[in-house]
Amino acid sequence: MAAQRRKPRSKALPAPPSGVETPYANCRLEWKGVGLGAKVKVVLDSPAWQQVMVPALLELEAERPRKGPRPSYTSEELERAILFQKLAGVENYVQARNLLASDRHLETRELLGFDKPRTRRGKNKTVFKSLDGVPSEVTVWRHEQRWGLARHIDVYERLFQLLVQGHLEDADFQEEARTLNIDGSVVRSHYTSFERLDRETGELKPPTLEGGGFMPRVEDNPGKDGHGFNMVTVTTSTGLPLAYRIVPLATKDHGEGDTALAMFREEWREHVEPHLDPQLRVLSADSAYTKGELRAELRGLGIVENCHPVSHAKRQSSEENAAGKDAMVWQIHGYPNWRANGHRELSCVCGDYKLARRVSQDKNGRAVVRVEGECKNCGSITITSGKWRAAQNPRRFVRCLRGEEEQADWSFGNPLTFNDKQSKAFGRARFGHGEGFHGHLLKRFGLLKHKAWYRRREEAQLDFLMVFCSMHALAIEQRERAKAAVAVGEADALPLAA
Repeated sequence: MAAQRRKPRSKALPAPPSGVETPYANCRLEWKGVGLGAKVKVVLDSPAWQQVMVPALLELEAERPRKGPRPSYTSEELERAILFQKLAGVENYVQARNLLASDRHLETRELLGFDKPRTRRGKNKTVFKSLDGVPSEVTVWRHEQRWGLARHIDVYERLFQLLVQGHLEDADFQEEARTLNIDGSVVRSHYTSFERLDRETGELKPPTLEGGGFMPRVEDNPGKDGHGFNMVTVTTSTGLPLAYRIVPLATKDHGEGDTALAMFREEWREHVEPHLDPQLRVLSADSAYTKGELRAELRGLGIVENCHPVSHAKRQSSEENAAGKDAMVWQIHGYPNWRANGHRELSCVCGDYKLARRVSQDKNGRAVVRVEGECKNCGSITITSGKWRAAQNPRRFVRCLRGEEEQADWSFGNPLTFNDKQSKAFGRARFGHGEGFHGHLLKRFGLLKHKAWYRRREEAQLDFLMVFCSMHALAIEQRERAKAAVAVGEADALPLAA
């Protein structure tokens, strides 16, 4: 038997994305004239939904009590109504029901099977008028109670993982997944995570928000203060989520850097990395993710981080901080004619130098990153990231000895520095597409727009999971439609046979 050929390893970083469009965006040509009901149907007809959700719904249907008349709606139909609410971006099912029963959504009712009147049963059926064919709020609520929150989340979690894995079989998506973004989103709740004192009885009441945290209001966090959670998400260059975690808001043990580290060690290694091609990737992030332990973990996954402790924001404090780092001087042990500034950027004494970046993967897929400098007067220098640490008196960088690996400064030797042009290009792409992902969550799906009535973290997790699954299902369909359009165009362009 012939030995299996090792997949080729990349020796260069991906190019910063430009002109990227979000595949599930309504403005895409492939979604022109496609209504909301048709988009819900795309999710329902996806192979992943048929493989994961349909068997679970059939099992749930079999558990329904069989006494009395036959239910007016099946479990599968009721799940369609909930999914419609999430894709419609409305706050609750009352609004979704009114929208679904309106004249403008006749086609949606037909596609989802809600265009036929149902037999109504109950004591108040003559008192309260019902919207024919559309499940009531109580009916949907009972369906959710039959699910149970933990079981409902488990099914959607399996659906999300299957969609991501199936999507990564597409070569175009694999290439897009070489440029990653990570950021946190504040999920605020009307309920409180503090114990409350009853002024009348003096009784100390427990928190109304389970597992949440609190962020005080300051000048730099407009709209992010209050009680709730923080969702940290890794997305591709086109705004598609690959991994996520929801943790208490602004707590010491759940900072964004610590959350990201745990997510890459667990969810990423288990569910995402086995399905990725062994290629170098770039992860762009803000200053909350500069933790050295996180940088080391990313390198082990073949990911080069693009993040700096100094913010690029156009604020006086940020600009003064950046200018101070520019003027800072660090000596480099063994290279008396070379210096580094506070951004870990190399320069020689005479100033007549050239720098080159060297990025590759070793046999285990780890990212090996170094910067090489050359000057005809000052000589040459090679700095390999992860091999140097900071020292004081005087301020300098020295090589890590055995046992000092945990003290390594991973930003020293990384060519994606604060003033690097390629680093800025990746940063602009993160702001444009990463923020676009959050913009869709806020404006289109209505998840981050206002405070929500979440009492538990799991309630927020279920809402986001349903939207994430829809994003991937719509993106996969958009790619298929785009390829089909290209194929038809190429066929039309073929010359006629003689």
